[in-house]
Amino acid sequence: MKVIKRTHQQQEAKIIVGFLNAHGVEAELLDGHINSVLPVLPGGVRIAVPDDQEQEAMRLLAQAQAGLMDSDGQAQ
Repeated sequence: MKVIKRTHQQQEAKIIVGFLNAHGVEAELLDGHINSVLPVLPGGVRIAVPDDQEQEAMRLLAQAQAGLMDSDGQAQ
């Protein structure tokens, strides 16, 4: 597993994991149990994917951040 992103917001991490899962990437939320009480944690929450899905996950996140997804969540 490779950590591809760290965020201090648990809800943001859950959205990212759900987005990647919906696109066939087996993303997992690490440290979520620590962050379940506090909405913001200084160390952050890590998002990890299998090594062989790292490039696809990074591509999807870059496209989403750049606004290159259509209304169905597919790459344009």
